[in-house]
Amino acid sequence: MCGNEIFSQIIRENHPALYDAFITTFDEAKNTTERRSQDPITINVVVHVVWKEDAENLHDSIIFNQIQVLNEDFNRLNADTGNLRDIFRQVAGNADIHFELTEIIRVQTNQEFDVDLLGSNLLPEVKHNKDGGSDAWDTEHYLNIWVCKIQPIEIFGVVIGQILGFAFPPNGLPNWPPDVSAPTPEEDGVVIDFRVFGSNNPNTIEIPSGGGLLPIQGRTPVHEVGHYLGLRHIWGDGGILGPNDCNQSDGVDDTPFADAQSAFDCDTLKNSCELIEAHYNFDAPDLIENYMDYASEECMNMFTYGQVELMRNVIFGPRSGLLSPPASVDKIDDSLVFRLSPNPASEYVLLDYKVDNTSPLEISIMTTHGVTLMAQTWSSYEPGTQQLILDTHTLPGGVYIVKVNTSKGFGAQTLIVNHDD
Repeated sequence: MCGNEIFSQIIRENHPALYDAFITTFDEAKNTTERRSQDPITINVVVHVVWKEDAENLHDSIIFNQIQVLNEDFNRLNADTGNLRDIFRQVAGNADIHFELTEIIRVQTNQEFDVDLLGSNLLPEVKHNKDGGSDAWDTEHYLNIWVCKIQPIEIFGVVIGQILGFAFPPNGLPNWPPDVSAPTPEEDGVVIDFRVFGSNNPNTIEIPSGGGLLPIQGRTPVHEVGHYLGLRHIWGDGGILGPNDCNQSDGVDDTPFADAQSAFDCDTLKNSCELIEAHYNFDAPDLIENYMDYASEECMNMFTYGQVELMRNVIFGPRSGLLSPPASVDKIDDSLVFRLSPNPASEYVLLDYKVDNTSPLEISIMTTHGVTLMAQTWSSYEPGTQQLILDTHTLPGGVYIVKVNTSKGFGAQTLIVNHDD
């Protein structure tokens, strides 16, 4: 399941002021009539891979693939658009929202990330270095996505389900509500189970009902980013225990009413609310192709115009910081000395470095146009000369920049990759 039902329940019960802020922001975004810019929107993304077992440390190619899926699905460039039923083609929208991968941060941990269904735990540990996770980049200006293994939900030792991901919706305020024990802004963003990140992910996960393996197309992150940008589930989010019925609405006129989510299937005959839809002027079936349902990822292929308008209103409103990432304030760290060998490199390159402090190093390989292709954080070292191996065998031949960030600034050198040898 998507964890936003559990998230909403926990917030509603434990942080009512925060929950009210979420609802107010949604209503304002839904009812905004001011004409927003129709220009393309770019959102800068930081992916935090927090891993314990090797399988959880997803390869860069899987992360690149997921960013590609986000760009295709939010811009109606996905190859399966033709699978949308004819009656819904008129409402399929292109959000013109683009995602640019700014950084990949990798943190090895001994922590296990559990959701406490009966308590108030929203996996804060994955979002803090001190708790075995990874500190967020400025959440006002970057979409932070944490990828980890989310443990199954248990009650009294009995497994009752598996959360695949969850996201904080926008709350519309420069700071979270005061005087409530609510998550801090540093916990804003999206959390995804490592097994459903990327359409080329070799890891598998079983359908909870025992129906075999869940088909993975990278649509769970699309769904959760939809929540992050203000969208609700299309059946109206009545809550974990209900009511979910035909009186519940997601607040978007061109998504037909539904009394419950799909069951991870592709049932195009499902019509759970037999009523005349005002937007369609007929009894429309459930929109199982929508990214905000629980249909099989093989069936999901669209957002509606109404959903697109709401997401763009959110970006120009409470999440407007995403439109202007902070300017770089990098400065050179004169205490950092490093050398690359061999250079040119083929399969790998050794990075020998000397620093006079023990703060974590962030090491990245970038194209000459500034696009980050590889990134990792290195924190287990002592002052003095150290050596780190960087894998270059997947990089095409060419010229790259290796950048090393410390707490005092950065250093950078040119790296040539040549596989002809």
